[in-house]
Amino acid sequence: MKPADTGPNSGLAELPDEDLMLLVARGLIQEPATELFARHNRALFNFLAWLCDGRLDEAEDLAQKTWFKLISRCADYQPGRAAFRTYLFQIARNGFIDARRAAGERLREDIDVDEALARSGQGGAAGHATGHGPDRGVVEPEAALLAGESRQLLHAALMALPVAQREVIVLRYFADLSLEDVSTTVGAGIETVRSRLRYAYRALRGRLEASR
Repeated sequence: MKPADTGPNSGLAELPDEDLMLLVARGLIQEPATELFARHNRALFNFLAWLCDGRLDEAEDLAQKTWFKLISRCADYQPGRAAFRTYLFQIARNGFIDARRAAGERLREDIDVDEALARSGQGGAAGHATGHGPDRGVVEPEAALLAGESRQLLHAALMALPVAQREVIVLRYFADLSLEDVSTTVGAGIETVRSRLRYAYRALRGRLEASR
């Protein structure tokens, strides 16, 4: 049997993310930050890889910069206002946007899509919930359809979406964030997030059916 660890850093694996961030803010950086990295870096990298259109070198660079910014801004984190992963993804998303703007690129956004949906009466509140939990009604039936699709076809269909629609799919379906956390991460209202999810799933379903 492995002897119990009685050192000052024992038990970090059992601490919630918020407590680990408080330790970082107090100056105990290496061990808590390493634990946070182990828990969340894969999801962070995957999120950035989707945003970067599959450019893995760019995603890796942005992920490293995200962790650096997280450590340097640890005092800004306020437990209770947002889940740690939401805060981490916000930093990553802002870094992605800043990098694209610095490169002179204009991000494809679906603001016009949201307006078109509202004008056609297809936007607005979600229908009856069919999943579990308070915010499962919009996503779960569509997510179940996507779960059975070819990974290659699904990847191609997702990459064809505008960034603003792709990111809500990735955050909701792959990162398993709640609608509230997705809303906080992307800086849009929950109804806007729901509208983007519905439109994005509709577009994905059409592309996937056309590829069969």
